[in-house]
Amino acid sequence: MSYWFTIAALTGINVLLAYSVYASFMSGQVSIGQAAFFGVGAYVGASLTVLGGFDLISAVLVAGFAGAAASLFVGVPTLRLKGYHFTIATVAFAEAVRVILHNLKYGRPRSSGNVGDQWLGPDGATGFRHIAYLNENGITTGQYALIVWVIVVIVVIGFFLVERSRIARILRTIEEDEVVARAIGIPVARYKVAAFVCGGFIAGMSGALYAHLLTFISGGDFIIHLSTIALAYVVIGGGQTMWGPLLGAILFTVLPETLRPIKDFRIELFGLLIILVMLFRPTGMISAAAVRRWSTPWAPKAQRKRPTEAF
Repeated sequence: MSYWFTIAALTGINVLLAYSVYASFMSGQVSIGQAAFFGVGAYVGASLTVLGGFDLISAVLVAGFAGAAASLFVGVPTLRLKGYHFTIATVAFAEAVRVILHNLKYGRPRSSGNVGDQWLGPDGATGFRHIAYLNENGITTGQYALIVWVIVVIVVIGFFLVERSRIARILRTIEEDEVVARAIGIPVARYKVAAFVCGGFIAGMSGALYAHLLTFISGGDFIIHLSTIALAYVVIGGGQTMWGPLLGAILFTVLPETLRPIKDFRIELFGLLIILVMLFRPTGMISAAAVRRWSTPWAPKAQRKRPTEAF
């Protein structure tokens, strides 16, 4: 049972990572740098509980702000770029952060432990060990999965409210045509940076939760592959609506585990499913039109069409 609680917690963490991509995706920005913010959050969150004596929730929040600061650092100079130029810039930043984390060393000696295992904190290529907050505080895997999903629910509610607000309409307008958005008075750069920073904050929180779940992290955990998988959650689930990242992350985290009995063929079947989704559902498994149909099944036809709303 502990194994499935671990999967449940990991699924929630992947959902948060998917929403970190979706935050900037709403304004048309395709970021493959989420692994960097995820890694920064993981190292900051783990450092606060291991070295600073922080409680878990405080550490997760501070890690979120660290991820937001990192995204602001890279977002301000690069968000003037468009299309694949911006995507390449985020890839370069993510790789730079990975190298830094791989070589990072700080902390203090342990008061006890085996010879050669006497260091608290990141230890270069050896990684960051002894992230034992859960064990030290008697938090079971099931309880931790519940904590993770409470945070997920809060984030989902936040996006639910944003999707029904003026902010979402502005971001979608920027996604469709930045020139038109500027022409009607929208401060494009400000909204793009805000969306990117929001994604960095969520990625930082998910990184801190990941570190405490695994109890060991290293720079090799935060490679570009992690960012591309997070982007796949959004694209395959559906980037037109907030429900797409949720479905994509849950399905493509749980599915590989349920296919373990077929061993070597599960990765092939997983890849085949992705191809089928992209062929037959190019807008993702959940589209905005489908959500509108589901949300207003009993509404009069005249009310189902959204009137054009002024900004």
